[in-house]
Amino acid sequence: MDPCIDIRRYRELLARDMPKVTRSTLEWLLVNAVREFASEEPYALPADHLEAPGLMTMAEKAVADSVRLMGSQFGVMQLYVASQDTLLMLAYRNFDSGFVSQFSLFKPDGCTTCSRAIASGSRVTVANIERDPLFERHLPAALAAGFRSLQSTPLKGPSGAPIGVLTTHFATPREFANDELEQFDAHAQHVSAELVRAWG
Repeated sequence: MDPCIDIRRYRELLARDMPKVTRSTLEWLLVNAVREFASEEPYALPADHLEAPGLMTMAEKAVADSVRLMGSQFGVMQLYVASQDTLLMLAYRNFDSGFVSQFSLFKPDGCTTCSRAIASGSRVTVANIERDPLFERHLPAALAAGFRSLQSTPLKGPSGAPIGVLTTHFATPREFANDELEQFDAHAQHVSAELVRAWG
């Protein structure tokens, strides 16, 4: 089966309420599909080494900590699969199933902040999405989801190449202070190390 289709399907299902045992099974299936999709990546591991619940738990904690640290209303953690030039959503906070389905598998297009963070290897901030020309293509989806500003910080592997992105989204336009971004940098470095350990 096509792992892209599987990833979208599992993500849609995980957005629903379900028993804990069922959710655990779906998490295993989701990470297996992600691993298959990313099998050419240097961080991919053999099936008997990749612990799906551990990876999911790490990603979900990273997003929860990001939202708390920045005081944001929404958050996302994505894995960047360079060989496929694709961002895979590993965990999210407070987005509805429509938004998650639309961006669960996403080809960087140079317009979203996560795309720009991957391309530049540096954090990208947008204080007001309605005043950012590059973001115009995704403005309807963002407004429907309920956020007006955001920042995306790349997660990096040992070589310095981006391996993922942590994004926090805010319900209102806002500027970003240097001290809070410096704190977030330290958090992102910790998450990067955790992701490398979890992924290989």
